Amino acid sequence: MTDVETESMTIPDKVVDAVRGARRVLVLSGAGMSAESGVPTFRDAQTGLWEEFDPSQLATAEAFRLDPPFVWAWYAWRMQLVRGVEPNDGHRALAELAGLREVTISTQNVDDLHERAGSAVAAHLHGSIFALRCSDCETPLRR
Repeated sequence: MTDVETESMTIPDKVVDAVRGARRVLVLSGAGMSAESGVPTFRDAQTGLWEEFDPSQLATAEAFRLDPPFVWAWYAWRMQLVRGVEPNDGHRALAELAGLREVTISTQNVDDLHERAGSAVAAHLHGSIFALRCSDCETPLRR
């Protein structure tokens, strides 16, 4: 058996065989998964968001207490950015695989690209950018 080739990469035979033989697959995804869709990562040298922005002024409870409109604007910008991109081939492949195997996805990504591709996500380890809640009482925003 030879390596399976896709448009941009080769999947090693051992990986293909492991997935083919599995009843259940656990997927742990992170920034690279959504970067392929155009969502900027946080830590990439030169292109990561923290290269341009100070996380202590945007992504902490203290920053929110000091300047809620500024922090809300940051998150609104990020929500708009995520809404403007589409799931990529990786997201779609996992959704397709879930039709053949039991697939559990845990992701560090706060976007909804796995779900938009058709996957169920067991855990968003850093939450969801779209799961807004009251900063005082933690009541979720109802849409």
